Amino acid sequence: MGLIAVPCWLLVLGLPKLSWRRRVTWASVHALSICLRIPFKVTGEAPAPGEPGVIVANHESILDSFALFGALPGPIVFVAGGDLATHPVTGPFLRRLGAAFVRVDEGMYRSSVRAVLAELGDVARAGERPIFFPEGGLSVEPGLRRFQLGAFVVAGEVGCPVVPVAIVGTRRLLPPGARLPRRSEVEVLFGAPLTPTGPGWREARGMAREARGAIEALLADAPG
Repeated sequence: MGLIAVPCWLLVLGLPKLSWRRRVTWASVHALSICLRIPFKVTGEAPAPGEPGVIVANHESILDSFALFGALPGPIVFVAGGDLATHPVTGPFLRRLGAAFVRVDEGMYRSSVRAVLAELGDVARAGERPIFFPEGGLSVEPGLRRFQLGAFVVAGEVGCPVVPVAIVGTRRLLPPGARLPRRSEVEVLFGAPLTPTGPGWREARGMAREARGAIEALLADAPG
């Protein structure tokens, strides 16, 4: 794992072009799957490069981002918590891959929240599909938690579909708090795109419920 992960980290920090850095990360994910004999499977139809959409996925392990990197072709932008920006290892890596760092505290004014969501809307309009983990951070307890609304507000404002995604096996592979991976099959399941009914927080709540239900159904249908 170290023989692949460390060179990948160094190359991402050193390569001058974003497209090269993303290609190296994609190749490293698949090389790691082969070397560790971890079956990696993609089910359903992933959005094609350049196809607009906001992608929402369940979040069970720090490996979820890498699983999505290996499953999705074309440019993607991970929406990460603001606290990751200052992490000495994860922060520079995600920044060089073009991640959008978001920190929305309870004490922030509504105008500040709107500004954050507007920036993410610009990302979606530019054709770089933003990826949200609407549950927020990781939890040691398994199961799908309540969804935050930011992804669905962005989709409603831009008018682009929401693509629900279920990630299976990453918790078994590397649970929260674990240091060493275990052998486990990883599968990324893409659901049918969901069309927003319009802009606004009320519509976002309805879309969040619909997306959460779609991911629950994908997880229920997944083997194991």
